[in-house]
Amino acid sequence: MWPTPPPYYILFAHAPLSSANPGALSNTLRHPTVQYHYQDDPLLSLLPQHPDEHVLVLDYDPDSAAIPTVQSLSKTLVVTGLRIDEAPGAAAADEGDVKNDKMYTIETTEIEDPVISTPQNDKNSAHNALDKFKRRNALLRRALQYPNDSESSEFEHSTSQTTIPPPQ
Repeated sequence: MWPTPPPYYILFAHAPLSSANPGALSNTLRHPTVQYHYQDDPLLSLLPQHPDEHVLVLDYDPDSAAIPTVQSLSKTLVVTGLRIDEAPGAAAADEGDVKNDKMYTIETTEIEDPVISTPQNDKNSAHNALDKFKRRNALLRRALQYPNDSESSEFEHSTSQTTIPPPQ
């Protein structure tokens, strides 16, 4: 048995890049299909099986005090954050069944595929180009906030929001 069980309560929140408030967390939460992958499992099994499938990897080490990390293996889905909170009602769950009582909410957004072209009149519009630049800049800003947020002492209380860095 692991010292700390793996995450049991996992959700993802998807906010469109064109959102009016790019820093806001989506109020639409979904349950992902969870598949456990261990260190000795082949890495190729993690790759998406079809073009519309999105694979997110939550790297969780039960023996480490390090903050879990999330990475996207999708071409168009970007991880912008990870919230770790107390799962509502988890303490009242069956006491005989030991579960991790934290709720992991993976924040994502979808970027445009550069191959998809926009109508010619949109490409030439300075207003549309500036708007697109601002949205992409907001996405990058959210994805790069991780180093400053990880030093927060609030993480020990499991109430802070932690933004995950891009893959290295």
